[in-house]
Amino acid sequence: MIWNLRLLAGPLWLLSFLIVIVLSLFCNPSLMGAVDAAYWGERFVALLSLLLLPPLALLEAGGIGEGLLSKKQRHETVFVCRWLISAAWLAVLTALFYGGAALMGADFELPLIPGVFMTGLALGSVALLAAILLGGLSGGYIVVFAWYLLDWMTKGKWTGQLYLFSMSDGTWNTDKLWLLVLALLCLAVSAWLLPRLIKKRAF
Repeated sequence: MIWNLRLLAGPLWLLSFLIVIVLSLFCNPSLMGAVDAAYWGERFVALLSLLLLPPLALLEAGGIGEGLLSKKQRHETVFVCRWLISAAWLAVLTALFYGGAALMGADFELPLIPGVFMTGLALGSVALLAAILLGGLSGGYIVVFAWYLLDWMTKGKWTGQLYLFSMSDGTWNTDKLWLLVLALLCLAVSAWLLPRLIKKRAF
């Protein structure tokens, strides 16, 4: 666990932390109500997951500095451990953003924090799986931004319960739980698929 943390806690983690600071400076928390807080979280803070989770697809290509197949533990276990560490950092970043906003006068309810966290997990995990399937990070980012822009323009007309921005519309509903389920499904498929693709390429 500690070794994986040292591998993952690199420049992208620092960049994500700096982005949280910049967002906190630009969002004007003293005038922020619940809907505004949800808007900033779902549309910007959740995107930080794209710096943290998709790079896990590059385990054998220098993405985090150490190959998956070199570990003695089950490859799936190592992958899930790294995903959980990255997800934990996303949770910290989300809590830092909203904690700082609350200290500077924002008025919102705590369910925003898990809601934004689940949104971020879904975005990052879908991008991760797409990157594995399409053979590169660019493919993962294209898939996720297509989903993101579709929801922004249609307000969930085409994605239903996988709508990303429900809290920005003033409601905390089961959409977020469906996003969490989607994230976990993508994690399971990615953990099963990536080691097998690596082995296939190796032989």
